[in-house]
Amino acid sequence: MLGPLDGIKVVDLSRFISGPYCGLLLADMGAEVVKVEKKGGEDTRHAPPFVKEDSLYAASLNRNKRAITLDFRHELAGEVLTRLFKWADIIIENFRPGTLEKMGFSPEVIHEINPRAIITRCSGFGQNGPYSSRPGFDAIGQAMSGLMSMTGREEDPPLLSGTFVVDYATGLHAAVGTLSALYRRNETGKGQVVDVSLYESAVSMLVAAIPTYYLTGQLPQRVGNGDRYAAPVNAYKAKDGWIYLSAPNNGLWKKLCELMKREDLLGLPHLKTEADRVEHKKELDEIVQKWVSTYTKEEVLNLLIQKGIPCAPVQNIDDLLQDSHLKDREQIVYLEHPTAGKMPLSGVTIKLSDTPGKIRYNPPLVGQNNEEIYQNELGYSKYEFNQLKAKGVL
Repeated sequence: MLGPLDGIKVVDLSRFISGPYCGLLLADMGAEVVKVEKKGGEDTRHAPPFVKEDSLYAASLNRNKRAITLDFRHELAGEVLTRLFKWADIIIENFRPGTLEKMGFSPEVIHEINPRAIITRCSGFGQNGPYSSRPGFDAIGQAMSGLMSMTGREEDPPLLSGTFVVDYATGLHAAVGTLSALYRRNETGKGQVVDVSLYESAVSMLVAAIPTYYLTGQLPQRVGNGDRYAAPVNAYKAKDGWIYLSAPNNGLWKKLCELMKREDLLGLPHLKTEADRVEHKKELDEIVQKWVSTYTKEEVLNLLIQKGIPCAPVQNIDDLLQDSHLKDREQIVYLEHPTAGKMPLSGVTIKLSDTPGKIRYNPPLVGQNNEEIYQNELGYSKYEFNQLKAKGVL
């Protein structure tokens, strides 16, 4: 069965996370993605953790892609890039703004080569504006956007997220923008530039925090694992680990009080409304924590689930690999890495009923597909291909 993006050809020039993640999402939906990287591999290839000298980050971000090498500084690189851009429907890059132009390939030049090309540009701060020339990484986006100032406990320093949330959000925005441009191309026949930045992707996740501050003057405070606008909502420690529960509205609050055999709380005036409970969340957390601590995780979760109260164990990676729901939904899948062997990865997250995405290719090694791409896709003869190798272009 063909994926929804079958026949769409993507040149992925990007490095690190945001651009490669955009390419991964397109590849999972059936696009033919060719990863182009410098000899020796792009930066993520050299980032830990490693298994047998191969980066697991690179493996995780490049499944479903084929990989070729190109010395971007070589005098013949321009000819290769011209063929790639002519071949492609979509070009993904996350160089520092201006780099592609210095290589002789501004969007205007690319559209002369291929008017239908969609050029997706991920960067720290966008292609224009006062900060556009600055380098940017995930943590910079978290810091500048205000996300760090809102994360962690009030008494502790601002805190980074446990994963690269801004990089992944940027990749998601880039994929949505790319697909929007692709849809529009069906009407106009013309490609366009998709400009996505880490900074703005991070700011987009603030949502209500921006108008809340503007209209009330209240800066969002760090509230640990709790919820700024609801209570009781928090992580609580059971006898053998942590669970999370959420019982903020009146119906769920009543169920929780009944479960804890604390119906007396329902009659207290200072806990009557949702707003009242937010104001007294510290008191509520102490009550709920005392109750949760008398059970194991499994015991308390079973009680909460039977009562219809939203809850979850606080799981680690080992727990995820054993999770029957994820296995049933094929969200944890096992692939064969050329050197690391069998490895688990997150599966195709978007489930389409008629044209589902699937994993077609295992993560490639650096330049693994040079010969087939250069000869079969770009039209180089075997002699020309060998000449490119001999001259150090590949």
